[in-house]
Amino acid sequence: MMTLRSAFLAIGAWGILGCCCAQAAVPNAAPPGQVLRLSLSEAKALAAQHQTMALTAREQAIESEAHSSEVRAGYLPSVDFKTYQSRQTENLRAMGLDLPGFPTLIGPFDTFDARVRFTQRVFDLARLRDIDAARHAVEAAHLHADAASQQAAGAAALAYVESLRAQEAVHAAMANYDLSQSLLMLARDQQSAGLATGVDVVRAETVHARNTLLLRQARQAASEADTRLHRALGVGMELPLQLTDTLKEETASPPALQPAIAMALHQRPELQALEAVVVERDTEHRAALAESYPSVSLAGDIGPSGVTPTHNDYRTYSFGVQLTMPLLEGGAINARQDAAASRMRQAQLELRDTMQQVEEDVRLAHIALETSLDQIKTAETSLTLADRLLDQSRDRFKEGVADNLELVDAQANLANARSARIDALAAHQMALINFELSIGRLDYARP
Repeated sequence: MMTLRSAFLAIGAWGILGCCCAQAAVPNAAPPGQVLRLSLSEAKALAAQHQTMALTAREQAIESEAHSSEVRAGYLPSVDFKTYQSRQTENLRAMGLDLPGFPTLIGPFDTFDARVRFTQRVFDLARLRDIDAARHAVEAAHLHADAASQQAAGAAALAYVESLRAQEAVHAAMANYDLSQSLLMLARDQQSAGLATGVDVVRAETVHARNTLLLRQARQAASEADTRLHRALGVGMELPLQLTDTLKEETASPPALQPAIAMALHQRPELQALEAVVVERDTEHRAALAESYPSVSLAGDIGPSGVTPTHNDYRTYSFGVQLTMPLLEGGAINARQDAAASRMRQAQLELRDTMQQVEEDVRLAHIALETSLDQIKTAETSLTLADRLLDQSRDRFKEGVADNLELVDAQANLANARSARIDALAAHQMALINFELSIGRLDYARP
């Protein structure tokens, strides 16, 4: 089972060829001019419906249902047909019969039999409890599938936000590039007018060269983020994506910590699945204990018996009640009981550990979400001040009352402020996604 911690650390997700919400399938290679427009909610739905991790979990649920039907069939009536035609000889002395006047070898003679057999368990407590355990296993498998779909959706959402952040970083890097280019032209104009020195021009050229490199690095990072998003969505790598959402701050405040923990303990699908597993293991243990109890079944058969199907054939039948009770099995029943008890205790330990993990997830996600809100406020203030400082430094340089050293510093502060604001918005949205995952409330279209 994929834990929430792994979803926090890994943005990538395993995927196969997916489909968008309005289509049956997204092509693996895009026809010329085709672009997949995708919102954040659509990305979550796409991953939840078509990621290999989610599909595998749903297939395991189908397998569990089939196993439950197989177990239940053991308590339903059973009817089979058997027939044979044989030709044989018998050695009477081999059977211990040495009768004077009788031949030693009898035969060859023909034997025919065709029979319909019927069996029905009347009472078998162990099998009944196995049926109940299989039913709880199906419930746990469906909850595991729900958890896998939610984790796949969460991984895709994190990849989506990371791609948005990378795209915004490219825009910011482009703005920094344009600004450094205009300031380089200003420095050259000031030098021509005798209001600046060659050092000022060199400084401006250095800043412009650095911003050129940063722009290239930002574009490379955006390409890498786009590749990871394709993988998380499960679409072909050549399919162009157009992300329709933007980085933004959610105005709704998160719920209080303790209600959030209570909500997570109540609705996290991983936790619900483990609770179902505990019930399943407990039922399996009780089934193992019931194996030492007697069982009752009905059996009967009817059919023609004779030399051949048309020679001396007569209809015969038998029916009766069978009582079975194990007396000595070499300790096999006790061993199965001990193993079932151990599996039950393991499930209880895993459930207890997961409950602690869920509380840890909620607390960490709550802290990250509150911190991200403060980071956004600080980043917005820093960006406003950096813009104002740049305007003042540019005016001073134009008037010739200062060199462009403070202008270069102001330009660097503005670039850092832009990056900090983008990072803060992305961190906030990722923290919100992680918080929704931690309480089991991630919104995605269920398959």
